[in-house]
Amino acid sequence: MTTIEDRRRTDVPATPGTQTDVFVARQPIYDSAMAVMAFELLYRPSPSETKARIIDPRQATLEVISSAALEIGLDRLSGGQPVHINFPMELLVDVPDLPLPPNLVVIEVLEDVRAEPAVVEGIRKLRARGHRIALDDYSPQISDPRLLEFADIVKLEITHPPAAELAKLVKELKPRGVQLIAENVETPEDFESCVALGFTGFQGYFLQHPQTFRAKRVPSSRLSTLRLVASLSNEQYSIDEIELLISQNVSMSYHVLRCINSSYYSLPRKIDSIRQAIVILGLDHLRQLCSLLCLQGFDDRPPSLFLNAMTRARMCEQLGRLGGAKDTGPYFITGLFSLLNAMVGMPTQKIVEELPLSPAISRALVAGEGDLGKALKCTRAYERAAWDHVAYGNLPPALIRAAYVDALFWAEQARSLLAK
Repeated sequence: MTTIEDRRRTDVPATPGTQTDVFVARQPIYDSAMAVMAFELLYRPSPSETKARIIDPRQATLEVISSAALEIGLDRLSGGQPVHINFPMELLVDVPDLPLPPNLVVIEVLEDVRAEPAVVEGIRKLRARGHRIALDDYSPQISDPRLLEFADIVKLEITHPPAAELAKLVKELKPRGVQLIAENVETPEDFESCVALGFTGFQGYFLQHPQTFRAKRVPSSRLSTLRLVASLSNEQYSIDEIELLISQNVSMSYHVLRCINSSYYSLPRKIDSIRQAIVILGLDHLRQLCSLLCLQGFDDRPPSLFLNAMTRARMCEQLGRLGGAKDTGPYFITGLFSLLNAMVGMPTQKIVEELPLSPAISRALVAGEGDLGKALKCTRAYERAAWDHVAYGNLPPALIRAAYVDALFWAEQARSLLAK
C-alpha cells in the first residue's frame, strides 16, 4: 500500500541515514487465503521514519533499487516472491538500465501519470523486457484510462469511493482480465467485503504494516580503490592479476560478489569466487561498477564533482566508440580521472605518479596528448560551450551532441543508483 506520503513531494526534506546505512521498507500483498503473494518496496530515509517524505520521486525510486539490489539484497527482500516498485513519470519517460530481474519486479505506475507518447513508449520498453505493469491507486476521476491497455494489475484504493462506486469499478475492470488488488485494507470487514467483490490481492494495515530493512554499506579505501580502477584500464593485465587486485580490496570484493549473486543474473548456483565473477561480469561491466564505487567514496566532496566526472567518463567512452576504438576502457578512465585533482586535492601530475595508469592515459591527463587527450579536450570544450573547440576526429556535431546527452543521462542514473 503506497500512501501519499510514500511518494508525493512534501515540504520536509528527506533525512538521510548515516553514510554506512541504507534502508528499504517492505509491505506484503496477500491473496484471499492470507498467503503472501508479493511485496511492495518503499523508500525510507531512516529506520525511525514511517513515511517516506519524498522530495524527488525519481531519486527515491533509484535509491530503493540501489539499496535493494546492491546492499540489502533483492533475494532477501523478495523471499522468492515478486516485488512492486513505484516508477514516477520521470523514470517512465527515460527508462534506465537497472539491475532488475523482469520475472521478479513489477513496475507500479502512479495514478497521476498521463498516457503521453514518451510514457507509453517507456511502458512498452519495460513490458518488452518482461516486467508486469501495475496501475497504482487507479481512479476514473484521476487516472488516465488509456493506461489500462498496458496493465497486468490494477490496485484500487478502497477507503475513499462509496461502496456502490467501488463495486461498479470492479465490475468494469474484471472483463479486462487484470488482477485486482485492494489497497488500504484496514479491518477484517474490509477484507471480507473485498473478497466478495472479486479482489484477488490485498494490502493494508489490517494485514501488515511496512517493515523497514537495514544494511551496512561496506566502506572502501580511497587510494586502494583508485589504484584498482586505474589498474583495470591496463589491457595487458591478466585475469590472475585482476583477481588479485580485487581480492585485496574488501569493499570491491564484497560489491562484485553481491552484484554477480543478485537475482539480475539468475545464476543456478552461488558464485563465491572473484575469478568466476570477473569472467561472468566482463571487463567493461567490472570497470564501470568499480568506477562508481570508487567515486562513491568521495562523499565529502560536492556531489556535482561526482556527476561531472561520470559525465566526462561516459562522453569520452562514447567518443572513443564512435571514433572506432576497439577498447573504450582507457577513454572511460581518462574522463573519470580528469577531475581527481579537485576530488583528492592534489595536482594531476602527482596523482598520475601515484597510480598505475598506462602511458597513454597519463599523457592525456597531464598534457592532453594523444587520441585520449583529444576526446577529453572535446568533452571539456562541450562542458564550457566553447563550440569552436568542440571537435573529435571526423565526427559530425550531431553525433558529438548525442554523446554528451547520453553521458548526462547515464551519469545522473549512475549517481542516483549508487551515490547516497
